[in-house]
Amino acid sequence: MIDSAGIHAEAHVTVYGDPDYYCGPGPAVVCDPDGGRLTVAFRRVPSWLSEGLSGHWHPSTELCLTHSDDDGATWTSPQVYLAGGQCPNLRRLADGTLIHHTHRFELVNEAIFETIRSRSPDNIAGLVERNWPGVQRGTGIWRSTDGGTTWGEPTWLAGAPGSEPLHPKLAPALAVRGNLLETKSGTLLVSAYSFGQDNTSHLFASTDGGDSWHWVAAIADDSNETYLHQTDAGDIVAFLRRHLDADVLFACRSLDDGATWSTPEPVCRGYPACTARLPSGRVLLIYGFRFDEGYGVRARVLPANAAPDSAGEEFIVRADGAGYDLGYPDAAVLPDGRVFVVFYHTRKTDVGTGQEVVQAPRFIAGCMLSAR
Repeated sequence: MIDSAGIHAEAHVTVYGDPDYYCGPGPAVVCDPDGGRLTVAFRRVPSWLSEGLSGHWHPSTELCLTHSDDDGATWTSPQVYLAGGQCPNLRRLADGTLIHHTHRFELVNEAIFETIRSRSPDNIAGLVERNWPGVQRGTGIWRSTDGGTTWGEPTWLAGAPGSEPLHPKLAPALAVRGNLLETKSGTLLVSAYSFGQDNTSHLFASTDGGDSWHWVAAIADDSNETYLHQTDAGDIVAFLRRHLDADVLFACRSLDDGATWSTPEPVCRGYPACTARLPSGRVLLIYGFRFDEGYGVRARVLPANAAPDSAGEEFIVRADGAGYDLGYPDAAVLPDGRVFVVFYHTRKTDVGTGQEVVQAPRFIAGCMLSAR
């Protein structure tokens, strides 16, 4: 039965979970339109939750791929394909090419760390001192033409005004959580954000299938983790996580392929977000809900033009999380029009015993949704 919000959750699954591993933000999912195979990219690192460390930045982080040929019911053993990335973002182009982009930190010793900090502005971000000294490496983009078995050398995003490398060996200090958008014209768009007291979300484009990239424009100030959606009419809509006041998701719009953007408008409470185009033409908006009214993931249906002031009734996908360290959904549309959503999650209680989980290991969860 369809919920009053127009959404129905058919099944909840665990894509990957191991109490010895921390699975952090940024899972991503793609679907092969021919056979319906689902592929999820996620990150994991040996868990240090028992020591009070969540693993958001750890030099031993692994990026993994796993596949499902039965609508997400079962998954293959993880295939490690890259080390050190923080938020895996995976997309399948129309020609079958897989493109993956992520940012990462480089582990450095204390002497290098202090040298970089001493010559950086007081409000610079991209330096992580707690637990393991790390320096922002930048955002790289990788291509695979064999389904993710092998990957080429990365292209590092550059050219955003005011964004410079923190060290000569590194790329400009840009981070990312958001999708790659293949537009109707074949241009590829991706967002990445610069650091500082006021984050800025930037737009980059490629016209050669992802081999090279150039800066296009600033999407919005006070914004970071951005998801790009193209409407049926061709507008580009950016769903933004705000930097200084992140509780409310915002959206802005471009009518000229990303060259200029409207003033951001509030959409709903929650962050960050992703979208999926429904068979009806309407837009399914899914977002993390990192508040104590019910930690988890929620969704709404928007009209085909993705107007933020027309967001429908909220639907609760999951609300059983143990805390705010969860969410970051991504979605893929199956050939039959259903939507598979993937996110990282943590439960309040153990499923088998019903007992409260003290350390609450983070795992990769999925949910099959249908919507009208």
